[in-house]
Amino acid sequence: MLIALLACAQPALAETKADTLFKKGKKLLAEKKYAEACAAFEKVDGLDPGIGAKLNVAKCFEEWGKLAKAYRWYEDAAKMASSTNDKRSSKIKELVDALDPDVPRLTIKLPDGVDAVGIKVTLDGAAFDASTFGKEQRVDPGPHVIEYKAGDGKKTKTVPLERGGTTEVTLEVPKGLVKPKVEPKVDPKEPIEQPPIPATQPNNTRKIVGIGAAGVGVIALGVSGYLALDARSKYNDALSTHCSGAKDMCDDEGIKLTADSRSRANTATVIAVVGAVFVTAGVVLWVTAPKQESNAHALYVAPSVGRDGGGIVFGGGF
Repeated sequence: MLIALLACAQPALAETKADTLFKKGKKLLAEKKYAEACAAFEKVDGLDPGIGAKLNVAKCFEEWGKLAKAYRWYEDAAKMASSTNDKRSSKIKELVDALDPDVPRLTIKLPDGVDAVGIKVTLDGAAFDASTFGKEQRVDPGPHVIEYKAGDGKKTKTVPLERGGTTEVTLEVPKGLVKPKVEPKVDPKEPIEQPPIPATQPNNTRKIVGIGAAGVGVIALGVSGYLALDARSKYNDALSTHCSGAKDMCDDEGIKLTADSRSRANTATVIAVVGAVFVTAGVVLWVTAPKQESNAHALYVAPSVGRDGGGIVFGGGF
């Protein structure tokens, strides 16, 4: 029974003490004794952590001008309110957002190539975490003392920061601490293998180009033949349908159709000429390619033109 009574009494005593400290903090804050007031509010949060207690600490630091500390306490209160779905959550977030632009920022950097492991830094007497080099830190307005030891020397920098200000500080370190860039070494005993470069064979290249040109020519001749046959067919249809079988008895539609057919036939002729040129060029390239002393088969492509039309002749020796 006694143990149960003591267990119930402890929270009550803590609450009473927290209430006493809170009243003390309010009185000190009204008297603008900020250091004592904020310390009292922090003790209240330690005894009875809660959103209200954190807001009181934050408000005290804000009135004192310690904006970075105030920001952190407001942010803690905002996180607690959000996690508990407290109805004050949106209002607290507004306080955080309103204060944030006024909080100064300080960035401490090292020169390129410097290893942070051997450098000890303190900011306003507190150890500075090496992982935060080059990262923006929220600090209170006013002068900030940076002390650091690099090599055998110890240096001090004082950096003033105004409300809403931003500053970057690059620490000066001895040149010996700057590591030169090291290029990857290649073991001479293990030379890097280069991919083999294929031997150039101008005769093969020339023959390939020749075959390509001849192929283009063959396609052109094929297109030409199709256009010519199509033009002749349409011309005969126009004569039969719109010209009574005679080219001088065509009506308007017949005149148009026969003219179109003649135009298509002319196009076929031009394409045929171009195709023949390509085939001829291909044959010339093949024939004039340098000879190889090998058992390669001989192959030739040549145009063939006769009374009834044209074509391509392939041949070779095996």
